[in-house]
Amino acid sequence: MKRTNVNYPYPVLNSSNEDYVDCSFNIISQDEIIINGDNLEFSVEYELVSNGLKELIDSEKAKVVLYCESVEAEYRKIKYYEQGSTCIKLSIDKNDLSKNLEIRGYIIATSNIYPFRLDEHNHDLFGGVPFKIGKGDILAISNDFIQVPIKYYDPLANRPSIFSIRRGTNPDQEIAIDVSTDKITILLYDDIYNSYFDCNQEPKIKTIISSMFATSVLVDVLSFIKHCSDDDLEDIKDKKWYQVISSRLETLEINIASEDYMTKVANLVLPHVYKSFVDSVKNTFEGLIRGEEE
Repeated sequence: MKRTNVNYPYPVLNSSNEDYVDCSFNIISQDEIIINGDNLEFSVEYELVSNGLKELIDSEKAKVVLYCESVEAEYRKIKYYEQGSTCIKLSIDKNDLSKNLEIRGYIIATSNIYPFRLDEHNHDLFGGVPFKIGKGDILAISNDFIQVPIKYYDPLANRPSIFSIRRGTNPDQEIAIDVSTDKITILLYDDIYNSYFDCNQEPKIKTIISSMFATSVLVDVLSFIKHCSDDDLEDIKDKKWYQVISSRLETLEINIASEDYMTKVANLVLPHVYKSFVDSVKNTFEGLIRGEEE
């Protein structure tokens, strides 16, 4: 449905043609995308300037829909606006998505329409000819489409806000952690940092390498928070990384003092990070895995 470079045998409202005069149809998402558990939650409004199409929608002869697609995941869903509403709240399971989510707005006919002839049609092109519209035919395509940034599919979506990986300077320590700034800084000595940097350039490997460092370090940090003294807590309470983790623990209603295993807590703070790690390894080395099975 997302193709827009189609020559339709009847007028279609779209910015790429001149079928309509002084009309427009667009979708807008002004909300910040919220990650609620496994779901992406956000609202999409539509704006329509066309009295003729509005009358068809009001009379339930047409309906506004959103076509949502994640190509790599073969995810394709149509979401319908309720009658009389110009806003829809979407909740999409991020585990159903991969790489990219693209959303486009359409107005489609919900019944056969004849004659289809609106005052807004470009009479220089169509000469007032009545058209026959079938149920499901596309009447309008939004000027723009919405692309949700890739970070929203990553269970490590909040990682960049609290973690930083930098080159270390102590040759006696291949890896070290510094919690004295607003970010948890992971220091890697030259050789391991160079290898990390090379791996991080490849998107498929980036998730794997990020998961590995983030989860192991987070386990240590959570343990540090659990056992830190009042003086230590006073030193870190104003740090951004501590505030982010504390807020997440509060949202999850986790009392870290009563938790025995920080690995479990880390998997909740970074939702399904271990599943993401295993899935990323499987997807990256799928060909090798299939070869071994054969």
